[in-house]
Amino acid sequence: MLISEKAKSLVSIIIPNYNHAKFLDERIQSVLNQTYQNFELIILDDKSSDNSVEVINQYKDDPRVSSIIINKDNSGSTFKQWYKGIEIAKGEIIWIAESDDSCAPNMLETLVHGYVENNAVLAFSRSCRYDVEGNKSIYNLQTLLPGNVVMNGKDFISAYMIQCNAVANASSVVFNRNIALGIDKQYMKMQGDGDWLFWIEMMEHGNVFFSTKEQNYFRYHKSNTTKMLGQQGVSAIEHKIIFDYLVNHGYITNVKNERRKCLNYYLNAEYESHKVRRKVLKLWDKNGIGRLLIFLGNIKRDLLLFIKNI
Repeated sequence: MLISEKAKSLVSIIIPNYNHAKFLDERIQSVLNQTYQNFELIILDDKSSDNSVEVINQYKDDPRVSSIIINKDNSGSTFKQWYKGIEIAKGEIIWIAESDDSCAPNMLETLVHGYVENNAVLAFSRSCRYDVEGNKSIYNLQTLLPGNVVMNGKDFISAYMIQCNAVANASSVVFNRNIALGIDKQYMKMQGDGDWLFWIEMMEHGNVFFSTKEQNYFRYHKSNTTKMLGQQGVSAIEHKIIFDYLVNHGYITNVKNERRKCLNYYLNAEYESHKVRRKVLKLWDKNGIGRLLIFLGNIKRDLLLFIKNI
């Protein structure tokens, strides 16, 4: 792919790391070996307890590495690390290359070209998912995207961001630094779904470009973090924040129907205690009417099945 002169923008690449020494060398090499070379690399370590700092320091003399910041205390939030990197970045375009992921050598070239040529605020590629043993699996969140997409961001939100985070993985995205610094900082307070809210707020400011090329390699860990956040009710609470944002900004019009879909999901979810379950259900259904309608709907469904099978 040939990059036009106007597309040769400086990209600030941020690698936020915590205890990913095992994957760090591969990650850094995948960045340094990109076909698009007009970048600075910022490496952040959030007080890792493994030998991450030792791996990072092997690259301290590379002229493309502009900053290495080792936290004295753990921040407790990957989104706070994102913001720290964005603040000190010099480039117009940001790429957050998560420390345990990898990518094709021409991914940045593809995304910068798509970002510039389509006057986008955000450009991302299709991701493929690998476990720590290297086994590939389909990333279902992006099956809704049929091919290359160029859309107004608000239209993209309405089409693809209401029921799930179609961006899926931060390592697959480049975005506008100034807009990122200007959006609400609420995402930084979130534990799991902060990226979903972050992308939505970014998309409201301009065009979105999606490349169907499978160039981002997202490493999936079989950990229980996602399950734990679900059982603690954190996922439901953060989802409600995003849901309310989408409602208040006019992206969800059939509010009752969409809320009932979410409520039905959380009715059947697993929680660590009845107290958490009650808290979640009250959050999504204050007066209990939604639960009653779901209950009556289930009775009607079962009755129709019964009659059909007589």
